[in-house]
Amino acid sequence: MHRSRFLHTLVPTLAVFAIGTVLLHACRDDRPTAPSTPLAGANLAEAATTAVIHPTGDTYLNIDAGNYATETQLNLYTWPDTKPANAILMTFDLASIPPGSTVSSATLTLNLVASDATTDPTYTVTAHAIVNKNPVLTSTTGYTYDGVNSWTPNTCCYNNVPLAQADIGPPVATQDVDKTPGLKQWEVTSIVRGWLTDPSTNFGLLLNSDPSKLRDRYRTFSSSEDPIANHRPTLTVVYIRPGPPPPPPPPPPPPPPPPPEALVGQWSTVFPAPIVQLHLHLLPNGRVLSWGRNGDPQVWDPLTGGFTAVPAPSWLFCAGHDFLPDGRLFVAGGHITDDHGLPNANVFDAATGSWQPAPAMAHGRWYPTTTTLADGQVLVMGGRDQAGAVVTTPEVWNGSGWRPLTTANLETEYYPRNFVAPDGRVFYAGEDQPSRWLDVSGTGSWTDGPRRNFTGGRGYGSAVMYAPGKILYVGGGDPPTNTAEIIDLNQPNPAWTYTGSMAFARRQMNATLLPTGDVLVTGGTSGGGFNNPVGAVHASELWSPVTGTWTTVASNAVTRIYHSTALLLPDGRVLHTGSGDGGQGADERNYELYSPPYLFQGPRPAITGVTPSTVGYGQIVFVGTPDGGSIARVTFIRLGSVTHAFDMGQRMVPLSFQQVTGGLSVATPESRTFAPPGPYMLFLVSGNGVPSEARIMLLQ
Repeated sequence: MHRSRFLHTLVPTLAVFAIGTVLLHACRDDRPTAPSTPLAGANLAEAATTAVIHPTGDTYLNIDAGNYATETQLNLYTWPDTKPANAILMTFDLASIPPGSTVSSATLTLNLVASDATTDPTYTVTAHAIVNKNPVLTSTTGYTYDGVNSWTPNTCCYNNVPLAQADIGPPVATQDVDKTPGLKQWEVTSIVRGWLTDPSTNFGLLLNSDPSKLRDRYRTFSSSEDPIANHRPTLTVVYIRPGPPPPPPPPPPPPPPPPPEALVGQWSTVFPAPIVQLHLHLLPNGRVLSWGRNGDPQVWDPLTGGFTAVPAPSWLFCAGHDFLPDGRLFVAGGHITDDHGLPNANVFDAATGSWQPAPAMAHGRWYPTTTTLADGQVLVMGGRDQAGAVVTTPEVWNGSGWRPLTTANLETEYYPRNFVAPDGRVFYAGEDQPSRWLDVSGTGSWTDGPRRNFTGGRGYGSAVMYAPGKILYVGGGDPPTNTAEIIDLNQPNPAWTYTGSMAFARRQMNATLLPTGDVLVTGGTSGGGFNNPVGAVHASELWSPVTGTWTTVASNAVTRIYHSTALLLPDGRVLHTGSGDGGQGADERNYELYSPPYLFQGPRPAITGVTPSTVGYGQIVFVGTPDGGSIARVTFIRLGSVTHAFDMGQRMVPLSFQQVTGGLSVATPESRTFAPPGPYMLFLVSGNGVPSEARIMLLQ
């Protein structure tokens, strides 16, 4: 029985897929056979040349998940009755044949070494061009063309194994192969001519077994691994070289080279999204939850680019949101109509992909800010209620119910820019003047804080806490400003001071913390008015907290103004999306990905092994890395939860560390006011300023 020899362990392996990629090896030689004198009526350029080309790779497909590229034989086999069980795959590199050559003939030659012992005198073998799929011969199987992706489904073969049968052209040569050992040939001129005419179609050729035969009929040929050189397969091509081409016109002057990505970064192409992603949240599992005014909330997987709908219990448009200590997303308020808010509260659990309603607030809230406090409670402030009235009373969620701050009534603008300060109070940075402090203990109280230097309101500017207690407030206003201010809340008498100004005035922009500590600003408009697309800014800018200066970097493609969002991803890229779903702007149901310059400045540090999913305050954590000696910084960035030009979740916390055997010993934050509980990304940053991919941890 030859079945076990050629089919190997057929039945147990029919559902197994082999995955792997190795380099192909190849050899070829050109053997000119031009006559010693020119042909009559022809010049020397028209003399015939013969090239004998060896395969760059050869293998055979079996009706199993094995790869046979390293075997010394190529098998054609029929099993069971009237079914092809093997097919031979070969690829050839025609680079030795000059473009524009005329092919006179192309002959494939294989050395027959074995045949079945039946009385059938011949075995019909057809040659076909491979189409549609570009096989990787070192890993292809009867199921897959590259060890991972399937051949086009086909029911030709045993147990519906595709065996490439739907990915080949019609037969171009048919040979009845007898049982006499030795060389057998197929005339494949049309295939080779097609490859030379359009090299992008050169996916190789396939020799098919004879499906008309009964089971256990076969022919076996030598492969490129046969130890006897003249037994190996060859493709003999006879061709006439083209005459010399006319001299080309002088080339135009080259365009100036684009700025290197290591200086300006790089934007992706524009990808479609099912909704306008104007509320955007990085989940603890690395996926991204978003919703807009219209349509169901969606979970986006950065690895696949796919979206999954997760319908919510309430209309969440214009709600506030931040992450709870256990990593779930807490959402307060929502939409009835414009300027009228829901009192609803909802919680999204990334682990189950599900929503859970929570007890309602005392007030409806439309455009509120949600802030997770140092003790894990959640402050909700601002917005408009069910009747459209401005809500002046903050409320605090304690995990099971609400506590109103009845002695802390204050009318604030939409989405107040709030931050937990080092002393545990909430610092209200604006948008309007002045800054204020909110003490959430008891029934609450306000204290006036310092006034910003920019005298106008910074409406729809963006603010971030770029280090514990340190805030950058940038842009905003009408007309928009390019100015930026910083404040250090760790000082006894903190005051706002100007830092460097952006190259572009911006309103409706987003500021995003990066693992290096720099701040990326994207989108917005320099035009006056609420949401003016005239003057839209596409160039992004980077702010350095070390120098206080801005650097203009690459420009994105889509105008993103009111309702645009930006979010740092665990791989160090920034998701930039949204714009529209209101404000008389175009609805941008799409997204772009920005790779900052640090992703082009050298190899990334690696985090190896397992890191804990939950850590405590003041804990020492081992982080495995082979790059411990090159690490200059370890940073903790809270997962982002962004809308309306403000990320309510993100903040940067540097971590102390020291090198140990096999990695780093990293100290988690000791202060809950520096790092409120919840999910964080841990990044290792090399001395060249290149971050690792992040590991996400819950700090509790």
